[in-house]
Amino acid sequence: MAKPVSITVSHDLGREAALDRLRSGIDRIRDKLGMVKMQLVEENWDGNTVQFGVAALGYTVRGKLEVEETLVRIEVMLPWVLAVFAEKLKLGVEKQGQVLLEKPHS
Repeated sequence: MAKPVSITVSHDLGREAALDRLRSGIDRIRDKLGMVKMQLVEENWDGNTVQFGVAALGYTVRGKLEVEETLVRIEVMLPWVLAVFAEKLKLGVEKQGQVLLEKPHS
């Protein structure tokens, strides 16, 4: 049985600036995934939404990321064998999302 995981990361960039940040930061995301033996295997943008797939431990986890005016909403379905990692995944994604979406210091 799959476990749904929903993550939200707030930001104050506005939708377009947040989209730009995420699109330009995708290589950093790939690098970070590689460091923990994960790989981004799918990335399909449609407006402010991206459907993605991440391969880990022989499984591919698919999800959706939506960029809104003040937050980014991420939804993934974890296979039951990976559900034990749900809380760690959630904390890691929130932290990396905040890093990518924080405004530069003036």
